[in-house]
Amino acid sequence: MQSYKVESWVQKEFQQMSSFLLWKNERGEYEVFGRYKIIPVKNGFKVHSNNDDEQGFFSSTRTAISWCIADKYNKLDLADQLLLLDNRLNNISNDIFVRLGTAHKSRNADTKENIETKLETKILHKKELEYQLDKCVDWAKYLQKKGFENETSRAGTSTTIKANRSGL
Repeated sequence: MQSYKVESWVQKEFQQMSSFLLWKNERGEYEVFGRYKIIPVKNGFKVHSNNDDEQGFFSSTRTAISWCIADKYNKLDLADQLLLLDNRLNNISNDIFVRLGTAHKSRNADTKENIETKLETKILHKKELEYQLDKCVDWAKYLQKKGFENETSRAGTSTTIKANRSGL
């Protein structure tokens, strides 16, 4: 009977805390905030909501978790930006990889030089996308930290201490 009470209490506490938690389950999936699953797949990660709807595909857990944070706090513009920028970055990275491979395999010096010249603008574009994505991820981190601080500050009792300094 005693272990049932403890187990029941632990389950109740865990459910209350799940909106703050992120962990890796036995299948290698990330459980995020009790609302999302990040599932590793070939070349990236799929984010699913609890009702098993696929929300997006991301190239890294960093971006996937940032998307979950933005969605959790109802910052849909940020969530859309994270998904868009991650997909664009993934596409341009793959394009650069393929073109570099073609350039290295080419025996014609002119062809090789043309490919490498065209890659310069793609590489600059890739760096700009990385910068924009980093800004979005930083904003998501800020939201999570701010949200966590708000939740923990509500849990405690605050008392105001007043001092009478009229004698100074």
